[in-house]
Amino acid sequence: MQLRGTEMESTVAVKGGKIRSTNMERLVLSLPDGTGEVRVAFNELIAPESPLQQISAVEKLSALSLMSDDQAELCISILTSALLQLNPKVQLRNKIFKTLPSMGCNNPDLYKETVLKVVMAGLTDPKTPRSVVFGASLLVEGNGALLMAGSGKEKKGKGDKEKNEEVEMGEQVEGKTGKVITAELHPFVFGALLKGISQLWHGDFLVASSTAEASTVLQHLQQLVKSSTMYVQQHFSDGANDIPQELHSLKDAVLEVIQHPSCPLDLRTNCGQLVATITKTLHKGNLQQVLQSYHFDEEQSQLPTLAQLALLNGILSISQGRDLYVQQECGTCLGAAVLQAVLRPAMQSNDGSIAVSVIRVVHQWTLRTLEAFRSPGELEMLKKVLDPSSGLMVRFLEYMWLAWDHFLDSVKNATKDSFVNYMKIQQSLSVEVSGKHFLGVCKTLLEDLCSRKFRFSAVSCMVPVVGAQNILLSYPQLPCTLLNQLRDPAIASHSAELLEALFTKHQKEVSLDEWQDLWLSVFLDLFSKDMQTYGYELLFKKLLFTCPEALSVAVKKLVELAKNPVSEKLCLLIMCVKIGRCSPHWLKKCQQNDKESDEQMWKSILPYETIKLCLWHTDESVRTAAFSLLCESPKSTELPEKEELEFIYDYYLYNLTTQSPAYRQHLLKSTKKLFLRIKEGTMALTKSSKSKGDKDNGKEILTVQQEFCSKLFWQMVQNLYNGANSMRRTMSLQVLELFQSILSGCYNDLGISKLYQSKVYADTLISVLDDSYETNKVIALMLLQSIPKECENTEDTQRIHALVKAACSLTSTCRPPDTITAGYLFKYLSSHPLAISIVKDSVKDTTETENSVVLFCKFVLQFLQKEVKTAEESLLKAASSGPMYGLLLCVRMLLSDIPEADITKHHQTWQEILKMVLQLCFQVSELVAPVVRNSSPEGHLPMDLNPESLEVLRATLQQSLGNHHNEQDVMLSAEATPQELVKAQAVSAQMLLLCAWRCVKEISLILGDVVQKMPLSPQANAVLTNEDVVMIGQYFITQLLETKHRGAFEQSYVGFGRVCERLWSCKEEELRKLPAVWLEDLLATIQDESDTRLCATRRSAGVPFIVQAVLSSEPKMMGASCLKNTMSTLLQLAGETHYSGSEAKIHSFNILRAVYKDTRLGDFIIPYVSQGVKAAIEGYRGNSWAERNSAALLFAALITRMLGVKRTQDDLSRKNAMSAQVFFKRYPELYDFLKMELENGAVGVKEGKLVPALFPVLLLLARLAPAPLEGRTSAISLASFTPAVLQCSASSVLQLRALASHALIPLVNPHQLEGVIEQISASASLSNQNALHGCLLCLLKLVKNFEETVCNPCNNRLIIKSLMTILWAATKANACLVTRSSALELYTLLAQTKLLQESSEVAEVSSDACIFIKTNDLVLQSMPWSALCQKQATRFLLTTAQNLEEDHSISLKMLISHDCYEVRLSTLEHVEGLTHLEAPILIHLLSCIHTEDHPECLSLVYSILSKHLSSLDHGKEIIGPDQLMKLVGHIISIAKEETCLELMTRMIQLSSVLMIALLSRQETPNIMEEAVHQWLEMILSFSQSENDADTRQTTAEAVCNVLPHLISHPCVTDKIRLVVYEIMTTELQDDSDIVRDTVSYGVSELLKQQHQEKQQFYLQPTRVMEKVCGLIASCKWPEASSLLVKLSLKEDLPEGFGLAQEDDRVFDKGEMNIYSEKLIVMQATLKALSDVLTSNSFPSASALTFLRSHVIPFLCSPTVTQDKIPEEVSQEEELLLSLSQLLSVLEYDICYIYEQITALKDTALFCVRHVDLWLMRLSCRSAIWAKLSPLIGRKSSSVKLVVEGLNQSVLKNSFLCQIIEELSSSG
Repeated sequence: MQLRGTEMESTVAVKGGKIRSTNMERLVLSLPDGTGEVRVAFNELIAPESPLQQISAVEKLSALSLMSDDQAELCISILTSALLQLNPKVQLRNKIFKTLPSMGCNNPDLYKETVLKVVMAGLTDPKTPRSVVFGASLLVEGNGALLMAGSGKEKKGKGDKEKNEEVEMGEQVEGKTGKVITAELHPFVFGALLKGISQLWHGDFLVASSTAEASTVLQHLQQLVKSSTMYVQQHFSDGANDIPQELHSLKDAVLEVIQHPSCPLDLRTNCGQLVATITKTLHKGNLQQVLQSYHFDEEQSQLPTLAQLALLNGILSISQGRDLYVQQECGTCLGAAVLQAVLRPAMQSNDGSIAVSVIRVVHQWTLRTLEAFRSPGELEMLKKVLDPSSGLMVRFLEYMWLAWDHFLDSVKNATKDSFVNYMKIQQSLSVEVSGKHFLGVCKTLLEDLCSRKFRFSAVSCMVPVVGAQNILLSYPQLPCTLLNQLRDPAIASHSAELLEALFTKHQKEVSLDEWQDLWLSVFLDLFSKDMQTYGYELLFKKLLFTCPEALSVAVKKLVELAKNPVSEKLCLLIMCVKIGRCSPHWLKKCQQNDKESDEQMWKSILPYETIKLCLWHTDESVRTAAFSLLCESPKSTELPEKEELEFIYDYYLYNLTTQSPAYRQHLLKSTKKLFLRIKEGTMALTKSSKSKGDKDNGKEILTVQQEFCSKLFWQMVQNLYNGANSMRRTMSLQVLELFQSILSGCYNDLGISKLYQSKVYADTLISVLDDSYETNKVIALMLLQSIPKECENTEDTQRIHALVKAACSLTSTCRPPDTITAGYLFKYLSSHPLAISIVKDSVKDTTETENSVVLFCKFVLQFLQKEVKTAEESLLKAASSGPMYGLLLCVRMLLSDIPEADITKHHQTWQEILKMVLQLCFQVSELVAPVVRNSSPEGHLPMDLNPESLEVLRATLQQSLGNHHNEQDVMLSAEATPQELVKAQAVSAQMLLLCAWRCVKEISLILGDVVQKMPLSPQANAVLTNEDVVMIGQYFITQLLETKHRGAFEQSYVGFGRVCERLWSCKEEELRKLPAVWLEDLLATIQDESDTRLCATRRSAGVPFIVQAVLSSEPKMMGASCLKNTMSTLLQLAGETHYSGSEAKIHSFNILRAVYKDTRLGDFIIPYVSQGVKAAIEGYRGNSWAERNSAALLFAALITRMLGVKRTQDDLSRKNAMSAQVFFKRYPELYDFLKMELENGAVGVKEGKLVPALFPVLLLLARLAPAPLEGRTSAISLASFTPAVLQCSASSVLQLRALASHALIPLVNPHQLEGVIEQISASASLSNQNALHGCLLCLLKLVKNFEETVCNPCNNRLIIKSLMTILWAATKANACLVTRSSALELYTLLAQTKLLQESSEVAEVSSDACIFIKTNDLVLQSMPWSALCQKQATRFLLTTAQNLEEDHSISLKMLISHDCYEVRLSTLEHVEGLTHLEAPILIHLLSCIHTEDHPECLSLVYSILSKHLSSLDHGKEIIGPDQLMKLVGHIISIAKEETCLELMTRMIQLSSVLMIALLSRQETPNIMEEAVHQWLEMILSFSQSENDADTRQTTAEAVCNVLPHLISHPCVTDKIRLVVYEIMTTELQDDSDIVRDTVSYGVSELLKQQHQEKQQFYLQPTRVMEKVCGLIASCKWPEASSLLVKLSLKEDLPEGFGLAQEDDRVFDKGEMNIYSEKLIVMQATLKALSDVLTSNSFPSASALTFLRSHVIPFLCSPTVTQDKIPEEVSQEEELLLSLSQLLSVLEYDICYIYEQITALKDTALFCVRHVDLWLMRLSCRSAIWAKLSPLIGRKSSSVKLVVEGLNQSVLKNSFLCQIIEELSSSG
């Protein structure tokens, strides 16, 4: 029987009687001889037509084997040979393995001989080690069951008895198998195993060329090692004597594998078990000798650490628990020795692989120790070794704490499991002792719970042992503390884990009432919305499920609290109801209670009014919770009721524009669940109606669902109108996407089919393809492509022609968004039959069978060739009229749509297309190369300004994006001024650069996609040749080497990364080696100083990206050899001194920086971090600035890599720190290096030298946190750094002194604080002011950071005494103002913490401070640091005077009026913190408004006055009426001219306080009304969108504060109120949600005052708009009606804004409101107007008038705004317009707008942004026309003509249809 290679075939396999898809290996066997029947069965086995036939062939061969011995031998040989080719998990193998033993029943000896012969032949097969792997597996599988005739007979329906018999039989098999495999065969088998392992390791794995190949080899190697271990265990007992010599060779070979650095962790573990098994056999079963033979107890072991750990794991794996604790001759036991051996590397290294290996061994040890307790025997040794107070167990716990905080999750999880086992071990020894022990551990951990995350998990593990009640008695506030920590994302999950453990255990220990009183109260009272993000809901659900009775109690409490609707309680209420709906028992109880209630209840649970309250609430979290409650149901087929659907539809109307992405995702999630309910419920209802015959009831329910779905579907379509904000459009599209993905199969049942197939729906989606957001384009395209093609109107050729023309036009525009639109249009058209036929007529050389994508690619490439020709003539001309990148983008988008099957089928066609694409790409690249590769690409213009080129420049400017519409031609001639030429050059250079770098971007992405997607050699259908790939790679290398523009080389990097990723996984060796070759060439180029292509500036430009792309895409399975070689070379370049100052060193720094920052390299880069730090610090000593700068950037990247991303802005904050112990465990090499650098730097400082390398060293030390277990768990001690850091604090460089004081903090432990402070204080003297300053800075930092220790009265006496010894530094005896100010700052801090006691020395400091502040010595004041010293003296005085109650001879007035602004600022900051101020101080502050000139001081003055004048009585006492009016006028006048934003906001705050004071007076109403009007005008101007967000927010707060006083004041007219309401409508459309919420609160409060019985909660802002418009309508007419019309016409286009909507520029600048929706305001105003007109209180429409000033200025027509208005209107000279006149003006404006749209039609064939604004304007006027014209029966022929013209539009989306409908209503 011959074995040949195997082939993979995708087929199906049989499992459990069912056929499932799988990958089955086709057998390749040869049959030398055989009868016909055997041959037939053989052929069916190796070449089956179906899986069932292959299974049948096995059964046939089994039956044929019973006919004769010859046939039996042949059949057994066939099936055994098949087993040697089949992978273990193939189902056919299982079938054969079970069938074979039954074939030997007649002749067991023949069977055994035949099987053994075939297996042994497989073991010696020289062709492939696969047969060795599978053969060895067959020998050991099932204890050699294959060799036992009859042992593998298949059994079905086995019970326990049969299973027990099988186990007994398996135990007997081992001995019988040993007889089959005789001692003579053992050397033969071991030789085969040895050969197989060596071949797989050396011949296959270490030289594997791809990741897939290495993975396969590794699987086989793992299987062979496991089989070898089982073979040794089965055939050699511990006392065996006849041990073959080959076993020693096998052990040596496996040891070699274990010690190799490339050995994967799992393989090393299995090899360790094999070595341990062999060694145990060699030592006659003495495991203690096994341990001693490898010298685990010595410091210098012969084996690497990972190999030692693998062997230790192997020893534990093969040991019995009882054997570990047998006392040896040396007095110890194996269990203790193993644990000691494993803890040594655990405490010395923090390497990831070592940490994983250690914890695996420790976990194995805990399992074996637990097993020892279950074995009978003495426990003395166990008690001795495992005593919790023993040194070994103390070290074990210390290791547990370290490992639990490891950065690898696998280590953390295994540590937790090991600790749980450790607790079980201690409990097995003594329950009482272990309880006390763990209670003590708990208390230790709880003392500083938040300092380390593992403490939470450790305590939660001990709660079941210690008891929750015991913990809570010692720490009663623990539940509150833990629950509050749910706000912190860093520890929320850990707090939740401990909370769950506590309340679960506590429930079993106390009564129900006591448990509810504690836990329900805590959870209900402390809940806040920010906890929801971090798992509160899941935790609360677990709490309620722990005690189901608590659910009713919680709901009852929360329903009561809902009467005062606080958002947190409403969220909790909804949460409880959701949880309760999962409990049928609770629901039944609610239904029983509902019968006794009169309220309308939802599901018998909640009143509908409560649900409405939640859905209308201003808090998004409440609304979202209520919405999800209505949408979701525990029963998937439960259809929503009519009332629910009404609430849901109403919710969609008002909540699609939320700006929070999280809440938008919640809405979509709930929508998805709602649609699934409707789908499944509809299907279940239809099925039920048919079966039960109750069609009427089912039809009624289905009608409700149909009405809701069709209404919601069409509302989402209508939301895609021009002018809708991005949130509304995105959410509407996503809801439509959910309609399509979930309900598309039910469109007929739900009545959506007609809407879905309508032309309006398709046109609306086509218009969305021009959306600003690409995600919206993607969804719209998907929805368009899902519309059935039969629904398309085949006669609509004009529409498709227009779209094709528009797409072609948009590809050549200079606006990148337009080119993306063109790409999506082509993608849509490529699937449209009409478009395909149109394009086919325009493309040359087409065939009938061509794919549509091919056709469109050729179509686009034709245009590209024309633009390339233009660019060859003049690149500047091409940049303006045919920039090429649009067409390249379209090519890329079309290529992305190619199905893989099409590439395979038509690969020749695609070869031609790609050849053309590559040729054009390289051609375009060469054309734009001079721009992007120029040393200054941003201003490059490749032309001279001669007369001939001026014409080209003029034409370019005329084509520029800002001059498309309604602008004069650009005049540029030879006589142009220099300024005009400069401007012309700047604009042209920008356009040229845009064209160039975007072309490079698109080319790079095209080439990257092509290489990644297309078949490569050696595939038969390869589209790209090796030469093409090499050419593409060389293009990327050239681009990245020579390109200087960042946008260009960043996109080249993206494409190059895709190329490298594909090449690394290629089967073709030539291609697979390309990335490494490119990298080697680059490194050689860097070292070659003569190569001029590299750019040392711009952070080495694209060079680091080449390295990054190659290394990050390299498969890590092979040990990352390329990374190792590259890092070795780069670190050598960066570190060696002979490269100092060279460009090679600068390049190496820049490349290293990029590599260290790349997160994809993960832990593979960690081994090189220490060397990188050394090189960076050495780079600080460089002679050139470029080298030092690059080193500094590298060091910053390394800091981020080592310590993580900053969590706060302050670099030196404790939140950005890492434990010093953890840091030096990860990077042990840095300990000695940093220490040496610091000591050398300290020597330099002492000698007065500048030491640049000190800065990074001190900065790194300052980012470390004190090690909590320093000196106890490791040899790492930071105290040795302290002397050098203190020496550095005496540096002559101020910043270095400050940094040294920061670096001192992590070096000092709390117990060392007293000694360090005493040492620093003793060294302070006046002889060296630099040293004194350093001492003071160090003391200040120590006191701030160890405030808790310093303030502790038990141990702070000596600290305070030491600090008081240098009090002289704060007196006049110290002439240096710098050190004196630092000393004053130190003692101010002590005074603030109540530690500075009254004494003569303190009095002297205060006296000197007073004198210094009051001094007028010009010499002293002119000194540089006098202002700082006066500032600190002021703070000291203000602090000590308050604490010591001492009256100084200096007043607040004097300090506020001091000449030094630092003194004034410090005083005002102090005053701001006071709760009460006397009237004289306030009067003095009022005068400061006119005298203070420093912005910060003036801002504080405004803030203090706003705070203290808010009391009306206080304001009346201090400010008289006249002074109040003058003050208001003064603030209004200066606020309009103020440029400082902070001052402006403070002015607005103060002005609102003064307005409240003014409105509280009844005097001089006329003057007051004028002041109010001026103030409101100022507020209105500040509420516009062009203002800063803080200013708008302050404005909103000011209006809301004044609103109640303004509305209720009897002297305030409706005119003033209308101005307030106008401000509110503006702010309700503000871009900031805070501004909108503020106004919403204000309006809700106003409505509560007016309608207390109806309005009891705050409305959401989108609903408040209608309320405000209703308030406007309730005011006096015609002012109110005029304002409503004004708001309908008014546009939010701020003056001076850089972009109008139709003004397109290359570089968009300026701020604009992206939230505001003009049509929403218009709808609200017209609704209010309509409500009043239709009410009985309004007399008649003919009496309706409008203010001319509120209408005419807001119209679009120039003739109307210039008073050249229709005769009917111009005859009126009054200020009012009648309704008829208003309609005449609107008619004129509608016609003018239509003319503008018509004028744009030729340049905007497609519905693009140029007409958006005009359509929105037309919509506003059409809506007003539709509301008002029917009132007087107005007809208009002009409007009718407009309607007819709009009906001729090529695309009529829903928005345009709505305009046509409104104009047609009466026109």
